[in-house]
Amino acid sequence: MSRTAFTRTLMATAVLFGLASTAFASIALVKAPHNFPSHRAVVAKSYAANRSSTVRSDHVALLIANSNYPDAETPLLEVAAGADLLANALHSHGFVVDVVRDATRVGISQAVDRLKAEAGPGSVVLVYFGGFGVQSRGQNYLLPVDAKIWEERDVRRDGVSVEETLSELSTSGARKRIAIVDASRRNPYERRFREYSHGLSPIGEDGNSIVIASTSPEQVAEEAGTLPNRFVNGLAAKISPSSLPVEEILAARAAASPGDRREQEHSGAPVASNVNS
Repeated sequence: MSRTAFTRTLMATAVLFGLASTAFASIALVKAPHNFPSHRAVVAKSYAANRSSTVRSDHVALLIANSNYPDAETPLLEVAAGADLLANALHSHGFVVDVVRDATRVGISQAVDRLKAEAGPGSVVLVYFGGFGVQSRGQNYLLPVDAKIWEERDVRRDGVSVEETLSELSTSGARKRIAIVDASRRNPYERRFREYSHGLSPIGEDGNSIVIASTSPEQVAEEAGTLPNRFVNGLAAKISPSSLPVEEILAARAAASPGDRREQEHSGAPVASNVNS
């Protein structure tokens, strides 16, 4: 083989090697895409997936745990931990539990629709609202993680009304509706249009509903973003070891005298009157 032919063969081989290397690199990039963070709702594995003989289809729960808000300085660690603890406690009493984390407005709506589809006549339905909550015109709203709040009217537009959610569930024929509201915290949204955090308004109950809040009306929980979640811990501590139905345990908690409630609040989340944020 002449020197010229040999040189041309080496050049052709180099070109083919370069093309092959580029192709392999492209395949590697396709197989290992960037994992960018997202604030889309994450639906946790249903606690009904590992069903035991104690699971009852007429006891259903939705736990909304919004702990990662893009406008907050730190995540609400206590909300994520509290949802896990409460889910385990409810599952031990036969509840089918759906945990939805960092939910958008659409994600919460879809989760509530699933809950309504599962709830039937004579059922017990429980909803945990965990995250940032704001009151407006006498109603209380849990803020989705994609909420765009600059004025009070934005709360009514982007928030999820606790009262309206309970009202929607009443059409299912459930014999008992339970709301656990863990959302009265100082938050970066409310301070944009108010001088201080107002806490939440009283949430009305009827004969078929039970409402338990982490604070008294017009108060906010201190130590947001810290562990443990003493409010939920206290509820789980009453539910887990008891042989009574969950609805009876929580009804007794909701009906506690003012003195008992203060004692329970001190054993749960520290609270403060609405003072400047």
